[in-house]
Amino acid sequence: MNNDNNFLRKNGFSIAICSFIAIAIVASIYVSYNNFNDNKTAEIENETVIEQVNKSNVKSYKETETLTEATTISTTEKIETTTKKVETTTEATTQQETNISSNKDDDKIFSLFDDSKEMSWPVFGNIVSNFDITTGVYDKTLEQYKISDSICISSPAGTDVKASAEGIVENIFIDDELGQTVVINHGNGWVSTYSQLEEDVLVAVGDIIKEGEVLGKVSEPTKYGVALGPHLDFKILKDDTPKNPTEVLAQINE
Repeated sequence: MNNDNNFLRKNGFSIAICSFIAIAIVASIYVSYNNFNDNKTAEIENETVIEQVNKSNVKSYKETETLTEATTISTTEKIETTTKKVETTTEATTQQETNISSNKDDDKIFSLFDDSKEMSWPVFGNIVSNFDITTGVYDKTLEQYKISDSICISSPAGTDVKASAEGIVENIFIDDELGQTVVINHGNGWVSTYSQLEEDVLVAVGDIIKEGEVLGKVSEPTKYGVALGPHLDFKILKDDTPKNPTEVLAQINE
C-alpha cells in the first residue's frame, strides 16, 4: 500500500512538472506569435504612411505634362527672342558697315578720263621746253640735247598749280632734278605728273581731286632747270607710256 502511494506521488509530481513545462511552452509561443503580428502590423502601417506621404508629393501625369509644356514654351520663347535680338543686331551692324562702305565708295568716285576728253592747263604760260622722246631737245641749263618726256610751262613762282582732270593722288615725292612732285591717276591708264612745286603742297596721297583743284604752287626751279626760270614741269602717261601733253590739253592756253 505504501509502495503504491509512493509510486503515485512520484508520478503525480512528474505529471505536474510536465504540465507546467507544456503550459510555459504554449504561453511562450502565444506571446511570440502576438509580438510577430504586432511588428508586422506596424511595418504595414509604416509602409502605408510612407506611401501616402510620397504620393502626396508626386504630381499627377497631367500636372507634369502641363509643367513640361509650359517650360518648353518658355524656353522656346527665350530662344526665339534671343535669336531675334542677334538677327536685329547683325542686321544693324551689316547696315552700318554697308553705309560706311557706301560712304567710302562715294568718297572715292571720280570721272575716269578717256581718249575723247581734253585736260585743262595746270598753269597758263609759254612752253619753254618741248616734248620730244625721239631726237631730244636742247637743255639750256645743261647745254646739251636730251630726251624730254614732258613740257615745261613758264609761270611765276607762287602761281597756283591746278589738277588737269579728276583723279586720285597716287604719289608725292621730292626729286633732285624735278623738285617737289605730285602724281595723279585719272583712270583708264592716264596719269599726270606736276613737278617743280613748292614743298608745302595742299594734297595728300589718296585724296580725290577734282579738275581745277589747287595742288600747290610753282617754286623756284632746281639747279637742273635754273636756266628756264620758274616753271611747271608737266608730264602725261598713257598706259605707262609718255604722251605729248599738248595733244591732250585743251587748245586754248590763255
